[in-house]
Amino acid sequence: MQARPKDMLNRFAGVVGALVFAAGLTACDKLGTPLKWTEDVRLPDGRIVSLTRYQEFNGWRDLGGPPTESDYWFEFRHPDTGQIVRWKWDRTLESLALMMDGRTPMLLVMPNFNGSEQHNCPNPPYLLYRFAEGWEQVPLADIPVKRIRVNMTVAPSESRGLIETSKYHLTAEKTSNSLYSGRPYVINFNLMKEQTFGIQNCGKYPDWLIER
Repeated sequence: MQARPKDMLNRFAGVVGALVFAAGLTACDKLGTPLKWTEDVRLPDGRIVSLTRYQEFNGWRDLGGPPTESDYWFEFRHPDTGQIVRWKWDRTLESLALMMDGRTPMLLVMPNFNGSEQHNCPNPPYLLYRFAEGWEQVPLADIPVKRIRVNMTVAPSESRGLIETSKYHLTAEKTSNSLYSGRPYVINFNLMKEQTFGIQNCGKYPDWLIER
């Protein structure tokens, strides 16, 4: 029995749809490959350090969408001592800004994905780490730079295209000009009265302290 024209069109549409879906999955799989790059970071004191960064993408994914970020690390040479400093974490914390307190590296991060609950729902939603023999968390009030512009690549999945077209190296001009909703991504800790933790903060819109 010969297939009717309508049946043939339906079959053709089904084949095309399957091919498009398969092509989409292939593209998403490529987006799921680990990403390694370098970026120059301008510290608040004006010095520039070069970071080697590595990001994996083994997180959950929406149907037909790319996988999200998972484990990552970065390292750099201490600008004073020459020591290699390395930070390694999972998807629950996202690095925002690197700075120095005298000769001590400090890193500002924020909870990401389900990290807010894991880190007891901080408000403002930031955590501060200091490097001595290793990284240790310190009170956010100890941040040495009260007004800081985000100086590291945030959300590598969204920046993959820029990283690739920049031949896997981002200059300080690119990392120093971070934006948030079209305006400079500047966090002003002079606006912070105190930081609180606890279940009362979970699910509530936090105070991001971003300058307008």
